[in-house]
Amino acid sequence: MGPDRFRFVLLFEPQIGPAVVFWARRAPGTSRNTSHGGWHMPPSAPIDPCQSMRAQLAYTLRLMREAKGLSQDALAKELYSTRESVAAYESQRNFPNKEFCKKLDEFFETGELFQGLRHHAQREHLHEWFEAYVAHENESSEIRSVQPLYIPGLLQTEGYMRAASPKGRVDEEQIRQRLARREILTRAENQPHLFVVLDEAAILRRSSDESIMREQLQYLLDAGELPRIHIQAMRITDGWHPGLDGALVVLTKSDRDRVGYVEAQFGGRLVQDPAEVTRLGLLFDEIRGHALSEEDTRALIQKTMEAMQHDPVA
Repeated sequence: MGPDRFRFVLLFEPQIGPAVVFWARRAPGTSRNTSHGGWHMPPSAPIDPCQSMRAQLAYTLRLMREAKGLSQDALAKELYSTRESVAAYESQRNFPNKEFCKKLDEFFETGELFQGLRHHAQREHLHEWFEAYVAHENESSEIRSVQPLYIPGLLQTEGYMRAASPKGRVDEEQIRQRLARREILTRAENQPHLFVVLDEAAILRRSSDESIMREQLQYLLDAGELPRIHIQAMRITDGWHPGLDGALVVLTKSDRDRVGYVEAQFGGRLVQDPAEVTRLGLLFDEIRGHALSEEDTRALIQKTMEAMQHDPVA
């Protein structure tokens, strides 16, 4: 085995797919861990590879780079990339695309290791999806959202948040985080454009405390007057539409990079594959094309509030 070649073993865990890896070649300056047959990572390594497949990908990239004795800048030059990109991939700030992972496999001669890790990381439901999503949301210049059942999080009042929480399971920290998220819509600089399509069912849903929904609907009306917020509704009488399959969000960042999000029963999944994000964007456009205008949506909300006043929940 030459000085620049590595041997690796790809372990497979049935629940989560492949997990990595042991190498049998150390670079100058690294020390061998003879008790475990592996090689020490620097004590400052911040990534826990057991956290997720995405963390495993970032961890493996750093480990392979350091085992080869390369700086981030040196690896970037080998792959015709930038040090900033390599650093972002190793810290999980950004997610490498398929082409970059293919280059990694070719450079490190690892078969399809990085491509396989990326595939499973892409499909994985992130355990900490909320924090990851909020980080992307905070960097967005445009947010497009379809919500078939609930008022979108960025437009929820505190009372609605509490009423929509599972009975007896109000998470105060989550409430605080959600309220803080709304600040991006009114911050002094870089306010995103927000385009929302919600199903009429979300508007009609009633609470045992009528004041909660009245406050929420008024909040929607007030928010809709802001120049960067656009709210449209899908009428129940229009029948089925693709948005009923589940909530979706497409985030567009200032550099035009896009990230998607789809809702699932036990959490959400970030979508970062460009082709999949494009499909989500097209789906949003299709749904929005069948929605009421912003003016007609305001009229629907006002009519609903009037009906609530004359026919309160018993």
